[in-house]
Amino acid sequence: MAYRAGAILRDMEMMQFHPTTLYIAGASRALITEALRGEGALLRDSTGKAFMKKYHPDSELAPRDVVSRAILDRMLKTGSTHVYLDLRHFDKPHFAKRFPLISEICESFDIDIATDMIPVRPSAHYMIGGVKIDLEARTNVPGLFACGEVASTGLHGANRLGSNSLLEGLVFGKIAGQSALMWLQKMAGPEYRKMTIEIPPSDRSRLDTEDVRNSLRALMWRNVGITRQAKHLDEAQEIIRFWQRYVMDKVFERPFGWETQNMLTVSLLMAQAAAQRTESRGVHFRSDFPERDDAAFARHIEQIRENA
Repeated sequence: MAYRAGAILRDMEMMQFHPTTLYIAGASRALITEALRGEGALLRDSTGKAFMKKYHPDSELAPRDVVSRAILDRMLKTGSTHVYLDLRHFDKPHFAKRFPLISEICESFDIDIATDMIPVRPSAHYMIGGVKIDLEARTNVPGLFACGEVASTGLHGANRLGSNSLLEGLVFGKIAGQSALMWLQKMAGPEYRKMTIEIPPSDRSRLDTEDVRNSLRALMWRNVGITRQAKHLDEAQEIIRFWQRYVMDKVFERPFGWETQNMLTVSLLMAQAAAQRTESRGVHFRSDFPERDDAAFARHIEQIRENA
């Protein structure tokens, strides 16, 4: 919505993945905290083999992006949909007291940590990029302020540290509220404009928006996910533009349709930014450009709508 209003978006390629999300087919995804690995939990592949030492000297304590790529690689090599988090050597009463929520989740799926391992896989977790703001939470659009995960403050660089998003939300949430109030106080009076929908009747077929959303999720995971390369990013843009031809020219009666349009817009912007950054930096990893290129890319990538 901010993009359509003419706001500058920044760092849209920087999507952070959480390495360990509970994976049970049909169940909602629940984050399995990284603190478990800090307590000594081990990652094992579908054959039962611990594998993190092969990928990083810090093993299970490696950075999130490294662990996520390692898990994805083991899943591909073993032909599995997930790996396992092994807590069988934990003291069960201590675990239940130290991690009550995760203990409750495991029990709800009949996972006994004394004898069973927890099935996990990476999931999209945090959008580092977003609407560009300054230190007063102002965007380039007069009267539009942003904070939280929708905003790009620059605070997280290219790889957010755990819990920093909470601090960012608290700090910039307060700043955004104060800045909005000051802006309103300076205004002579609110100026309202009537909203009109200027979309001519479409002569194209209407796609099943629910099917488009499911397909879009699969496409983004496959082509704009943890590991990226040019041909997959180009393919993603081509497919998204095709869907847009049959979805963006429609007027919907329910939020579901408008949300689908927004998802297509944001996904295309992410794929475009990821294709433009031909290097690997932080959470953005290009298998065809695995090294960091400070000479060309020690900078932000910004996007703004044409004729905004």
